[in-house]
Amino acid sequence: MPGSYPTLQLGPATYEVSAAVTGGQLVMVDGTTGKVKPTTGQVAVVLGVALNDAVPAGSGSQLNYATARKEVSVAYGPAEVVLTAGANIAFGQKVVSGAAGVAIPGTTPTFDQIVGVCTEPAGILSGATGRVRLY
Repeated sequence: MPGSYPTLQLGPATYEVSAAVTGGQLVMVDGTTGKVKPTTGQVAVVLGVALNDAVPAGSGSQLNYATARKEVSVAYGPAEVVLTAGANIAFGQKVVSGAAGVAIPGTTPTFDQIVGVCTEPAGILSGATGRVRLY
């Protein structure tokens, strides 16, 4: 091959979902279906953060614009996004994925599990939302 050109630069990327996704959730690869779903814990297969709501195909009419689509747009780094914390996260602390697509502090993460760093000056309290810079 004489060369290669980017197919996408600075996203977002679009994927079909295998489970219901809400905008603002961290999403991961579903190894069974080849689609995406909310993260199930501290994993290394995080693709980014969902920018919209989506439901699996067959879960509702895809022609009604008031219902969620079967595809989700996923933002990835470098980007600063607002995420919901599943535990208290301090300003500047590394962030990893938690169950149900939330962000949690990375206490002993491996390098491939870190999704970003908390950029909310006061930190993010558990259950609250705040800024995270995605890597």
